[in-house]
This record gives sequence, C-alpha cells and structure tokens, in this order.
Amino acid sequence: MKKHLLIALVLGLSTTICHSQVKISVQGGTGLTGITKNENYNANFGYRFGVGVEFPIDKTWSMQTGLQLLNRSYSIDEAVTALGITETGKQIYMGLGIDSKINGIYLQVPIKVAAYLPLNNNCGLQFSGGPYIAEATHKTFDKNEGLKCLDIGLSLGVDFKYKCLFAGIGAEYGLLPIDKEFPKDLFKYSFQEDQTLVSPHNIGIEFHVGFCFNAGKR
Repeated sequence: MKKHLLIALVLGLSTTICHSQVKISVQGGTGLTGITKNENYNANFGYRFGVGVEFPIDKTWSMQTGLQLLNRSYSIDEAVTALGITETGKQIYMGLGIDSKINGIYLQVPIKVAAYLPLNNNCGLQFSGGPYIAEATHKTFDKNEGLKCLDIGLSLGVDFKYKCLFAGIGAEYGLLPIDKEFPKDLFKYSFQEDQTLVSPHNIGIEFHVGFCFNAGKR
C-alpha cells in the first residue's frame, strides 16, 4: 500500500508536468547515514540516485519533489571483554563480539520549498527544506524484529548551480523511530549492566551532483 502511494505520487507529478513549465533534474551521489541514541552502530556510506521535478513560483521561490533511490546503512563490528562472576562465585573474564549490519534500500519522495540566490547571470545558490516520506523496498533486517520500513522526516539542503549543472549537500533527520525498544548500548545490555532501551531515529548527510533541463509547456 505504501509503495503504491509513492508510485501514485510520481504519476501525479508526471501529469502535472504536461500542463506547466517545470525543471527536470537527474542527480547521483553518496551519503553517510546512521542512527541516534545508540552508542555502538557506526554510520556507513551509501549511494543515492534520483529524478527531481521543480515547479517555479517566481524567480526566487519554487517547489521541489521527485523520486529517489537510496541506501541507508549502519553497522557494528566490535569485541569487548568484561569481568563476570560464575554461579560458584568465581570471577572470570568474558569476551563478547558483535558483528551486525542494518541495511535498507529506500524509495524516497521529498517535498521541499526552495529559494534561489543568484550570484551572477550564470550561477547561484539554492537553499531548500521540507519533509520526505521513504519506504524500504529491500532490507537485511527482519520486520518481525520491530525495525520499521517506513520513514518520514525532514531534509535541508543547499546547491551551487552553474547553468544546467549543480552540486550540493543535504542533511536528513527521521521523525519516526526505527524501533521503540532498541538497546542504548548492546554490550552493556548483553552483560546486563545497562538495560536502557531507546527509540533511535535515522540521521544522515548526503552529497550529490547533477544536471537539469526545462520541460513542459512554455
């Protein structure tokens, strides 16, 4: 149902393009994604590709949306040693290693407001911000474990534009937790030293390059 909603949004945008002058963009890049509130999982780099649609309001303001395919990934590969006590009361050192990776491929639809600041006739800076909705289409974590596939969040970005080319950076923060009961520290949780459970959110930055062209009626 959620995937059908994303497809319906894209088809609606395609219909709108036929009746208005818009700008189409194609972009690709990489991003560094992680989760909040957890002390073990490390942020990983992932790819992202997308097609964007920009609806100009005037020379400064515009609305942006599109469809993006991106990878969010975070992992842990660590080992620790802790002092434990056996049933007989003897102290021993225990070792624990955790090798885990959470990896998801998402379809994402951003909806942003953008403002263009010209530097000269050929180039300028464009600032944008707004919400996004994303759904994991492929994942290496099990939905039965409680990790959610749906993500809704906020994104901010800035692009340097030169004629039809652009390069930029963006930041994203998920408003929905990936899990409502996630150990804050996996090692301390395993050794029963700290049983604190948290609700981590997706967070990340991304870098991209691309080009755009005009489409639709003039």
